[in-house]
Amino acid sequence: MLAGHEEKYKQAVNMLSSGNQEEQIKAIRFIKNSIIGNITKKKLYMNLNISPILIKILSEDTYSNDMKIQSSVIIGSIANGNEKNIKKLVEDGAIKPLLDTCNTEDPKLYESAARALKSLLESDKTTHEILFEEKYLENIISHLKPCDFNLYGNIAMRNNPYRISEVTAQLISKISISPEEQNKIVQHETIPLLLNLITSKYDFYPKVQEAALEALSCICKGNKDICMNVLEAPLEDESKSTSKRLLKLVHSKRPEMKLLSITCLTNIFRSGITNEELKKEVLLIVLPVLIKLLNPPSSSTSLQSTQSFSSQERAPMIFSYLIAEDKDLQKAAMEGDAISKLANIIKMTKTSDDDNNYVNYIPTNSSLHNERLRESSLFAVASICAYEEEYRKNVIETKILPIIVSSMYHPNYGIRMAACHCTKSLSRSVKTLRTSLVDSGVINPLLKLLSDPDIQVQTVACAALCNVVLDFSPMKKFVLENDGVPRLVSLVHSMDSNLRLNAIWALKNIVFNAESNIKDQIIKELGWEQLYLLINDEELDIQEQAINLLRNLACTNEYDIEETINGLGETRIINIFENKLQWGIQNTNMINPTPKVDNIIIQTIWSLVNIYAGNEKHKKLLITDNILNSLFQLITHKNEIIRLAVIWCCINLTNPDDVGTPERKKKLISLQFPNAFKMLKNDPKIDVRNKVREVLKHFEEPSEIKSYNSLLMPLNRSNESLLSDLSLHNNNQYDDEDDEDEDEDLFDEYLPDSNY
Repeated sequence: MLAGHEEKYKQAVNMLSSGNQEEQIKAIRFIKNSIIGNITKKKLYMNLNISPILIKILSEDTYSNDMKIQSSVIIGSIANGNEKNIKKLVEDGAIKPLLDTCNTEDPKLYESAARALKSLLESDKTTHEILFEEKYLENIISHLKPCDFNLYGNIAMRNNPYRISEVTAQLISKISISPEEQNKIVQHETIPLLLNLITSKYDFYPKVQEAALEALSCICKGNKDICMNVLEAPLEDESKSTSKRLLKLVHSKRPEMKLLSITCLTNIFRSGITNEELKKEVLLIVLPVLIKLLNPPSSSTSLQSTQSFSSQERAPMIFSYLIAEDKDLQKAAMEGDAISKLANIIKMTKTSDDDNNYVNYIPTNSSLHNERLRESSLFAVASICAYEEEYRKNVIETKILPIIVSSMYHPNYGIRMAACHCTKSLSRSVKTLRTSLVDSGVINPLLKLLSDPDIQVQTVACAALCNVVLDFSPMKKFVLENDGVPRLVSLVHSMDSNLRLNAIWALKNIVFNAESNIKDQIIKELGWEQLYLLINDEELDIQEQAINLLRNLACTNEYDIEETINGLGETRIINIFENKLQWGIQNTNMINPTPKVDNIIIQTIWSLVNIYAGNEKHKKLLITDNILNSLFQLITHKNEIIRLAVIWCCINLTNPDDVGTPERKKKLISLQFPNAFKMLKNDPKIDVRNKVREVLKHFEEPSEIKSYNSLLMPLNRSNESLLSDLSLHNNNQYDDEDDEDEDEDLFDEYLPDSNY
């Protein structure tokens, strides 16, 4: 139908380049009116290469403001919700002329250009650099201040004199992403300008208040210094303080206002500010209101407003971020029946497509709303059950696990990712791993998602798999028998550091307490050279997990230790231990050492402990002067796990049953180890005190030595004893308060993601 009329659209585009101003304005208005809300026409005009013509109109002074306004509106409309169109417009150079156009005294022209910019910035692939050029940024922020005198004579602006401030705040929301961007924005007095817009004097213009709240929430997210400035800034309002004004807006009748004020308070609370009053307000006021917003979609969705749709979709995601990593808030959410509410939302989003793996799935406006609801609700479920077994049990009882599993096949990558987060949280329970998750068939989609086209989905699927392959999980065997190891090894080579981290973490967990043939299988796929590269990866987290993999490979029996030494090579393995320990000591002595340094030292020393449980050849190889001197310097380290690991090294080196023990004892005595250990006899940690007493007995005269065979087993049982005694530390597998109860929580084998 369109083809027969295509000529008139071509003609309209051609008229834009004519020298006749009357024809130009007629053509551009025709184009604007034809594309509004018409996806087909937008595509047609982009195919007719209208983009460079519109940009030329914005760039040249010969064109009237009216032409520039119409061009801006067309650009904004074409960009709206279309990633491909945004990419083409940005590549054609639309951003700079729009920014130049914003430098105008014509409020309508500024508004149209700013709205077009906002549409282009909807894509996270649009770069922000040019917007932060001083002349552009300063000009944009200056428009936050309402200037009624500039609106004289413009009827539309007089009806809402704050639309300029509204669109400017919306624009700021789109560019306040990184801490660097946030800091640059607040250097121009942005905070007082935005706070002014949320005061009661603008109550008759709620949209400008909502835009200001959104901008404030964006510049506050993850930025503690800015959050402090926002809380401490004076407020010209009867509330007197920002937090009290935000709390008042939490009780607004407008869903969007309510949710945006909650978002502001959430981002401030999650920034790390130590404020007991704020915590109390979040617990008693913000969280209960937020839980009330967790409602399933109405059966009469056509009657709901767009604003209500948006609030409904975003509320679970804000809830997820608010309660993440805070057990007090999670408990309060549980008591507020949040899990049941979220489960009801998830159930309401279930369609027949869930049962046929989304064959020929075509989303509609209604299904897109349901998709966003399901995604945010799954993220919320993942957050609330991340730590407590009782909450995970509650999630299982709501019978949404089949929907979680089917969501891993969903065409929407966000839903697949959220389902993996849920699985990761649920898999932190031994009982759930052995029962519900096995029965649900979750392992098949998890393995499939390791090859997902979206790298974020791969990353979270790999994180969930870390728990699924733990030694006691029935699914570990399935992973080994269904090409799980080759898939994980392929991810180890990824350029994405998070994916490399999770892949090596999963491989490390498979190797933990595994039979020698499984270790051989994994290292055959991975390769010793690749392991060495990972041990020296630029990312410290990856180094830690790679050394932990080395630790688990060199464990349990003499064969495993020998294979590890031969695989890496004697010279290289000596260098690994010498370099990591010396590097760790150097970095520990820095003014602000990172916890990651301690973690690498810990894994390095425990790896030594395992090798020192080997035969005389293994012990002799790794008692170089550099290694022993480094261990000596770490005896009194502030981290008790490091102190304990050093003691265990010496316990294994001075085993009374070993032939070479007398010679090693002489060397350790000459290096003052016994004297250093005596300093730990009153150590604040009981594990350290107990082990230091044992190692000191090893340095007594032979006639005084008692039998410690039950403590220091012969080679065939020494590592097994060590693993049993140190289950708290090996793989961070169990919570130290619950490691005797297999039904209690597992420590997550993946660092939790709060930037949902």
